[in-house]
Amino acid sequence: MEAISSKFSEPARQSRVAIFIILIKFIRFTIRAFWPIAISFFIGRKAGSSFEDIIGYVALGLAAINLFGSVLTYFRFYFHVEDGAIIIDKGVLRRTKTNIPFERIQTINLQQNIVHQIFGVVSLEIDTAGAKKSELTIDALKKEDAEALRMFILEEKDQLTVASNEDEVAEEKEETAEETILKLDVGDLVKVGVSQNHLRSMAILFAFVFSTLNELTDNVTDVVEEQLSGYQEALLSNTWIVFLGSVIIVAIISFIYSLINTILKNFELKLSTKKGGLKLVRGLLNREEISINKSKVQNISWSDNPLRSLFSMYTVQIEQASSSQADQLKAKIKIPGSYMEQVQNILQVVFGQKKIQSDERYRVSILLKYRIFIFSGVLPALLAAGIGYLNLGLPGLWFLTWMPLVWLSTSLYYMKRSFQLDDELLQNNRGTFGNHFEMLHIYKVQAVSIKQSWYQRRKMLASVVLHTAAGSIRIPFIPLQQAEALENFFLYKIESDTRKWM
Repeated sequence: MEAISSKFSEPARQSRVAIFIILIKFIRFTIRAFWPIAISFFIGRKAGSSFEDIIGYVALGLAAINLFGSVLTYFRFYFHVEDGAIIIDKGVLRRTKTNIPFERIQTINLQQNIVHQIFGVVSLEIDTAGAKKSELTIDALKKEDAEALRMFILEEKDQLTVASNEDEVAEEKEETAEETILKLDVGDLVKVGVSQNHLRSMAILFAFVFSTLNELTDNVTDVVEEQLSGYQEALLSNTWIVFLGSVIIVAIISFIYSLINTILKNFELKLSTKKGGLKLVRGLLNREEISINKSKVQNISWSDNPLRSLFSMYTVQIEQASSSQADQLKAKIKIPGSYMEQVQNILQVVFGQKKIQSDERYRVSILLKYRIFIFSGVLPALLAAGIGYLNLGLPGLWFLTWMPLVWLSTSLYYMKRSFQLDDELLQNNRGTFGNHFEMLHIYKVQAVSIKQSWYQRRKMLASVVLHTAAGSIRIPFIPLQQAEALENFFLYKIESDTRKWM
């Protein structure tokens, strides 16, 4: 450990590969900033102009600026460790010196894109409590140096932290061997890709196409209209065929996109446990290694959808403690495919038990079902049917079919809406056409509140809201007496428990 400390005690630069990595960042930023303007110039240029020469000079100028900026950024970046902190000295026109104490560090993650993998380096990202993005990023380090630096910082942080439970400390010291608790092969990833939300992919595809067309000039519209003018009558006579064909093509492209994206992002995904924490490694072109501090985990949720349930697989999400000012998505680690046995292994590692010890399920009031049905089904259907009848006549009454659809969905939702608890854990259950379960340690709850709307006050009902460092969990529409009993129980468990997790 002393050798590692002395290695990083003097200011050092990144690997020379960082020049290339920074250059790529500059180029990507330049392309994102100027590509709409470039496309507009290409489309709107006039024949016989010196447009190509102008674009060439501009491109050369931007390339020279990016190259000079990346080299200067590399030589003006130093890092070292000193007195229980990592210190970063960087800046070209304006120098900044950042001092990050080890105890403020939440996670240290390693990232590898295709360039990193070619040169055998990694990007090291340090997250701290309250930061909206990674507070520190070292673009390129040798992998062995990055792992040594991460190990040194985490072990120094552990020594600075005063342990309140000697048994837990001894248990964590015994966990020296890394143990794999979840691994997805290509076959599993294909199942995950097939059962993805393809509607979301279609929306992304349409958004990209329309945003791109929106950046172009009106000349594109003229060209399209000119090319299609000869086929106008044929298109009008086969509108439904064209529409269905377009939908099928977009659906196929969306399916392929979801499948490829899932495989590339989660290639060789492995979740393992070591030294009281979790480590997630995944990715083909962009390889990432995420460390999860077990004590910082607030809740774990697992869910499925109708397609994924055919494969008996769940999407697992692990939520860590984060500041209210921080980006909540940064504290959430999503595993897109897991079998129930693997989910239970994760629960065992984090919570010390695979499920709630009590089998009793507490249901919410059936008035919640009726309220959702009235406001989401009856009122919108009557309003739409009334407007439709005035404008379309009897066909407008088809909007009334919305009511049985909403009744079906609310019935399914009510059947699944429940919660379970024992002395240690709370499990919240919900879902409509799929299932969603979330579990949290009761002693990590930060605050409990009871909320009542005017309708709930009339019916002697209430909603209990549990506030955690990763967000809030709501138990809606339960009897007021039960809500008050839950509040007293949670507050007692929070106050009487001496375990520390922050």
